[in-house]
Amino acid sequence: MTMTDPYDILRLSLLPRVGPTRGRALARRFRSYAEIARASLRDLLRTEGFQEVLARAVHTTLHDAAHQALCERTVDRNRELAERGGFALLSYTDPAYPAALRRIYDAPLFLFCKGELIGPDERAVAVVGTRMPSDYGRKAAAMLAQELADAGLTTVSGLALGIDTVAHAVSLSCGGRTVAVLGSGLANIYPASNRRLAAQISEHGCVLSELPLDALPDAVNFPRRNRIISGLSAATIVVESGVKGGAMITAELALDQNKDVYAVPGSIFNPKSAGPNLLLKKGVARPFTCLQDLADELPSLFRTRGESRVPAQMSIAEQQLYDILDEEPRHIDSLALRLGLPTSDLLVTLLHMEFRSLARQHPGKYFTKG
Repeated sequence: MTMTDPYDILRLSLLPRVGPTRGRALARRFRSYAEIARASLRDLLRTEGFQEVLARAVHTTLHDAAHQALCERTVDRNRELAERGGFALLSYTDPAYPAALRRIYDAPLFLFCKGELIGPDERAVAVVGTRMPSDYGRKAAAMLAQELADAGLTTVSGLALGIDTVAHAVSLSCGGRTVAVLGSGLANIYPASNRRLAAQISEHGCVLSELPLDALPDAVNFPRRNRIISGLSAATIVVESGVKGGAMITAELALDQNKDVYAVPGSIFNPKSAGPNLLLKKGVARPFTCLQDLADELPSLFRTRGESRVPAQMSIAEQQLYDILDEEPRHIDSLALRLGLPTSDLLVTLLHMEFRSLARQHPGKYFTKG
């Protein structure tokens, strides 16, 4: 993307049916929102992912004076709140945008942040669970957060009451770094009882959201924010949860992102352990009892800085693909067009690369570097 005004990305997000993937396609094709606003229907149809119905809907909206006035009021309001509250707007192409998050299929077009994301935050683990944990759950979350902090790993969670709050608070008390992902705008901290905790996190980590700053904590926002929690993290650990709920959604999203999931085993008589026990029973999560469980399965998390994995020896086709893949998901049709190869042949090569961790597949036949 080449847009220089980060608020152009916010404008893009306000267009109908334009989510992260289509927003990035628009930003790759056009240099600014103003250029998009002047685009013809034919120009929009030439944009990747834009079919007739969608292109017409976007074209109509771009020429709707009422929508444009609302769009500019939204941008002005967010600029004002950002300046007043010390919030930063991080667009998808900003070098400070988290590399791990950029690799997921539907990475947010932008993030509003309070605090700072730094290099060590790339070594992050998500800790999630119920809002009403048992004493066992609280102790397990506290032990886990302390071990992560002691190992220099960043704890990611959602600032909710219960397990999330314990994970954030203990990480801070141990001198660790923690990142909170909100389901509301940063000017509307939710829950309100955690405003002080959010302020502390922003001083020793980061509080962030993909929503406009004054967005309310609407119920529909929380399931989507969970993909950011898992996306920022190398692994997700479910401490306590029922068989349904936000923590289980986060675990499912982590699995969709090809991330490792762990679960803290619990009593069969405790309904709050039903979720983790079910993940273990299905074999989609590994048991977590101490940090060594993580170290055994994910040694790369504990590598010293400067170490890197050297790609395995590749065929000519694999090398060509590896060279054009990056952290932004690319559709297989786009890759085939770029290389001039049939998609069927390309898919076989990509699957071989995936087995060797040279490529990563995302939903909808999108691929990134492994």
